[in-house]
Amino acid sequence: MTNSSTARIYGGEFAPHNRNNPRTIIAGWVNPGSRVLEVGPGNGVIGAHLRSARQCHVVGVEFVPEAAAVAASSFDAMIVGSIEDPAILQRAAASAPYDAIIFADVLEHLVDPWQVLRQMRPLLAGNGHVLLSAPNIAHWSARFNLLFGRFDYTDGYLMDRTHLRWFTWRSARAMATTCGYTVSDAATVFKPRFARFWRTFNGFQIVLRLTPVNTAASSSGQP
Repeated sequence: MTNSSTARIYGGEFAPHNRNNPRTIIAGWVNPGSRVLEVGPGNGVIGAHLRSARQCHVVGVEFVPEAAAVAASSFDAMIVGSIEDPAILQRAAASAPYDAIIFADVLEHLVDPWQVLRQMRPLLAGNGHVLLSAPNIAHWSARFNLLFGRFDYTDGYLMDRTHLRWFTWRSARAMATTCGYTVSDAATVFKPRFARFWRTFNGFQIVLRLTPVNTAASSSGQP
């Protein structure tokens, strides 16, 4: 995980009518009045929207103390720490069950996102979902740079230097299956926006709604 003393506060504005934005897509999948756990909310724009516009009860788990301080007033409860810390997971579990658990551009920052997704399943209500977004490393811009032998890190976006994991459409869906979920809905954030076709190539972000299955997850497919 990123050192909290040097980490950025992720976030931005919430645009409720922008359908080419992962935050908007994810928020649209949350029913009014839901109990929500948002992992890695950054400055808290999704949780704030869900709480004010959809009357949801929202609990946040934020690794960066500075970000948690910014977002705390917009949440019903804020837990500071890593969801990969058993003590933090236990504190989040104390407010379960949740109708929705959100990972908006967060899983790629975790050491073991497979294990985290498995640990979320018991925290979901009977009709609950995990809602996630992740950058698509197979986006044309990354492919183009690789043609010239470049894999340069940046501050934010697709090549964020704090990413520990990388996903394509195929590997993101495989992770869901491996961890005991089915993909019940999927959406794509395109870049450039006008190129709204060929999601494996022009898709900049992968957005998935996951439904847990009844059978125990297999351990196959995890690195």
